[in-house]
Amino acid sequence: MNSFRSFIGSELMSIRQHISALRNMIPGTIQLKPEQRRSMFKLNTKRQTFVQQAVQFMRKSPGTVPSFVDVAKCNNYLHLYEQYAELLGEVEQIRTKLEDAKLLIGNEILQQSRAYFQHSKNAAVSGLDEFKNIYETLKPHYAVGRNSKKIK
Repeated sequence: MNSFRSFIGSELMSIRQHISALRNMIPGTIQLKPEQRRSMFKLNTKRQTFVQQAVQFMRKSPGTVPSFVDVAKCNNYLHLYEQYAELLGEVEQIRTKLEDAKLLIGNEILQQSRAYFQHSKNAAVSGLDEFKNIYETLKPHYAVGRNSKKIK
């Protein structure tokens, strides 16, 4: 099991400042609604080759491009799309790392708390009054989630 430590105040503040700086660097205030997301064409890795080749043809043969297609805008957006995809990949790696650490930490504290609960339960069953209130308070919150079992 990895050993974790709490962030010190300055570290947490620094992380939040960097996240805020990233948030401010991303242009626009775009917030798509679910129906807007569903209705849009999705540029995925399979379609990205199509777009790259089409833009390449537009640059090589400007005479074949209709007047309503802006080649410079397409070229700029393709480059911007690739930058966003790269940044999202890096952010996803950080997100996965944070989720894994959170999962490990949560598992550890849940195991420790469960051990304390079982200890309190056994002590309460043995007749120790000090543990009865602890057991009765924790009991309704213990059996939560998909692995819950009714406690007698």
